[in-house]
Amino acid sequence: MNVYDFDNTIYDGESVLDFYFYCVRRYPSLLKYLFIIFATWLRYKLLILSREKLIALAEKYAVEFFQKVRNVESMVGGFWDREEKKIKKFYLEAHRDDDVVVSASVSFLLDEICARLGIKHCICSHVDTATGHVESLCFRQNKPGLFRAVFPEGQIANFYSDSMNDAPMMRIADRAYLVRGEKLMPVPKEKLKAIPHKDR
Repeated sequence: MNVYDFDNTIYDGESVLDFYFYCVRRYPSLLKYLFIIFATWLRYKLLILSREKLIALAEKYAVEFFQKVRNVESMVGGFWDREEKKIKKFYLEAHRDDDVVVSASVSFLLDEICARLGIKHCICSHVDTATGHVESLCFRQNKPGLFRAVFPEGQIANFYSDSMNDAPMMRIADRAYLVRGEKLMPVPKEKLKAIPHKDR
């Protein structure tokens, strides 16, 4: 099977950030969270935000978000009607029936687009849209564990990501690729060996 990260890998952008800006157009009061969301995203990308801190921040602001945004399912549908065009060409050409997405993004957002793309297995973070409670976080070091919970004997032929944050997933794949736009760059096994295994 081939396994893919989602944001900036098969999708040209950060889906949660893009969805936030889509919601701001209808609920302008959400704009007050702009700095917090951007700062949190940047700290995550730079590996300076722990899993515990990310969960705490996500739950705090998810509660407020879902209190303000009504009919989330409808908003998600409208969002993908607009943004589905940002799915990258390389993925559309490479798509196979047994593809798997493993992403830190949230299920209420990715389930819709994965269904449209014919991706049957989407392993991602889960947030209860009624309570804002983070039920699971598909994050760095715990991605392989969540993958193995679904596919105990699954053999990953190729893994694709935009970031070395996904080194834990790259290590359990036969081959790994960094995605830059539409370009795929092989990740040497020697490079993975040089990256510490310990998650922050």
